[in-house]
Amino acid sequence: MTTQRRFLVLARTGDKSLHERWLDDDGPGRSWDLQLNSYARDPSKAADQDLPTVFDHGTKWDSIVRHFRADPGLLERYDYVMLPDDDVLMTTAGIDRLFAIAVEHALVMAQPALTLESYISYPILLQTPGFVLRYSTFLESMACCIRSDYLRRLLPMFERHYTGWGTDLVWALLMESPAWRAAVVDAVPMTHTRPLYTGPLYSSYAEGISPQAEIQAFRGAFENFPEAMQVYGGVLANGRRVRSTEARLRNAVGLARIAGRSKLPKNGYRMALALAGRAVVTPHFRPKQLIARTGSEMAELGLGRRPTQP
Repeated sequence: MTTQRRFLVLARTGDKSLHERWLDDDGPGRSWDLQLNSYARDPSKAADQDLPTVFDHGTKWDSIVRHFRADPGLLERYDYVMLPDDDVLMTTAGIDRLFAIAVEHALVMAQPALTLESYISYPILLQTPGFVLRYSTFLESMACCIRSDYLRRLLPMFERHYTGWGTDLVWALLMESPAWRAAVVDAVPMTHTRPLYTGPLYSSYAEGISPQAEIQAFRGAFENFPEAMQVYGGVLANGRRVRSTEARLRNAVGLARIAGRSKLPKNGYRMALALAGRAVVTPHFRPKQLIARTGSEMAELGLGRRPTQP
């Protein structure tokens, strides 16, 4: 095995993976190990990194579940695990800083913000000037960093819903006290380089996998399924913490200023307006744990339990 590094980057990689770029500025102080879970057809594109490469030609989430099931002690050895796709550009120092910020702010989940050059689905994830991080009810599955004990709790959900669609709508809200525990980290940007819905995963949907059906299953599984992506606080570049109204207004103004240079400008402007509106309509918003409906699959998996009464 490797050194006693506290963090693991477990990358799902193919023949065109960019993971070698993540090590361009590598040095002796790197805080994380890199392991590949690879669907590459050319083994030379998936050489062993800090840990041996595991080859698995499934989709991302069922492959990750098998990875941890086959090595059950892996999660015990690391405090946090990052699960990036192979088409994101990051730096060694940036990944180091993401883990450091997650520890400093006691986050259970975190993800890098997206640069303006990125192909995006959700403008709320674009890097917003002036913030170190923004607390959010939504983190995307593209390159999420998850505390190991919480990831262990989520594995049964991925085992059942392995396209991943819908899981990232709820995973930041399944913990008993979700407020202030999941954040988009603006201090650590990444670039998503591949146009949306073009990866090899999507060819498997023709075989009967229905992401839309999985999303609908999640909608029906919870009593309080979230209807909107919410930012409800943040930490500014000067270290000052801001609460719901100020965070959303700052986010709205920042997003309005940069939306025109993004790949989804209209969506960016709409999100900016939505953030401003939510700051007025729900000025003291604070996320609550999702509650699984009795008898639902999520309840059977032990996710979305009702909070413990004092």
